[in-house]
Amino acid sequence: MTDKELKKLISELENRNEKEKAFFGFYEYGGGPDESHIKANRKGLELFASELLKVGLESENRKFEKNETESIGLNTDWLDENGEFFFDFVELTKKDKTPTKKTFPEYKESWKDKAFKIGCLAIGILLVGLIVVGLITVLKWV
Repeated sequence: MTDKELKKLISELENRNEKEKAFFGFYEYGGGPDESHIKANRKGLELFASELLKVGLESENRKFEKNETESIGLNTDWLDENGEFFFDFVELTKKDKTPTKKTFPEYKESWKDKAFKIGCLAIGILLVGLIVVGLITVLKWV
């Protein structure tokens, strides 16, 4: 999509949605920000999308000479004031996402792990055997 088409789309989204009727907010439903959601109506979603598209267009005009990142503010004065948190700006970077290796290394069982398992199994069998011998002994006394 060209910049001209994006500008036209942004303009259309802003013109057809009244900020007074738009509902959009970020809310937590659990114990922390990792348990969050967006509560919005269509007007709010379209207006927030237009703000993000504006930032995307603006990112092409930035030089990123001194820093690896630059901040661009969002026009969020129409967001739900009862929201639990807000995003006031977007921090842009020119860096591409680099594929990372596996987050967690693959676990390989060592000889110590195997010995521990065998030891626990042996102790378990020994305990069951001792319980059986103890029960037989107690029954003979009775």
